[in-house]
Amino acid sequence: MEDSLKKLLLYRVLPLFLAAVLIIMGIQLVSNYLQIRELESEITEKQEEIREAERRQRELELELERLEDPEYLEKLARRRLGLVRPGEELIIPYEIEPEED
Repeated sequence: MEDSLKKLLLYRVLPLFLAAVLIIMGIQLVSNYLQIRELESEITEKQEEIREAERRQRELELELERLEDPEYLEKLARRRLGLVRPGEELIIPYEIEPEED
């Protein structure tokens, strides 16, 4: 009886157990692979966000440097605010839209 129990365990239960372990390990491996791919995608996305933030920071630093230049400030005030020096006249172009029939 003991011999048949050993054979049963050796030839039936053990292969099923090993197959179950291999299946579970395979599922875990695929799950880990998919998680790694997702994390790599997030890393790439975050790196792009960092590059964009660094680019924007450089733009702002350049703008800050330009704002220290009196000539640039004057040009900015004239263009954006429509300011003029004393004695100058501000001319605003006006376009007449054609009448529709």
